[in-house]
Amino acid sequence: MTAGLIPAEELRKLQFRMNKLMDELGLDALGSKYIDELGRMQKRMGDLMEEVEGPNLKKGVIRPLADVHETEEALVVTMDMPGVEKQDIDISVVEDELRVSAQRKSEAEVNEQDYHRRERTYTRFERRVLLPDSIRTEEGRATLNNGVLQITLPKVSVLNRKRIAID
Repeated sequence: MTAGLIPAEELRKLQFRMNKLMDELGLDALGSKYIDELGRMQKRMGDLMEEVEGPNLKKGVIRPLADVHETEEALVVTMDMPGVEKQDIDISVVEDELRVSAQRKSEAEVNEQDYHRRERTYTRFERRVLLPDSIRTEEGRATLNNGVLQITLPKVSVLNRKRIAID
């Protein structure tokens, strides 16, 4: 299973999960234990449709370009964050989603009347990436080098699997 920046792939994954839940529910039973999961999947479907149709972000918010790839040991997410300082970046994981937000602040207080044109201003970056289940998010690490943010999230090792004996 890979992480996704490919919306169609993620939509198929969510559709499968929704179908599985609906099969478990049956036609005449709607258990409360499924309502929360269905709500999360519905929200995720909306988020993915936004990815497909283009972000509906507020003015001044940029969705940074990102590469996501897997090695045998980790999932690696690389994003362009030009002009951003590391203290202005927030990285978090919520459920199965990596969330990155950052701010690039104006260089200095300036008198607007001195400018003929001013296009470089305060900017916010926001990006979300779906994560596979096999990630150890608590051991993640990140580096920022020349405006490129690299986040490495180790995979769960096959060696850590616990065998269950049959009685």
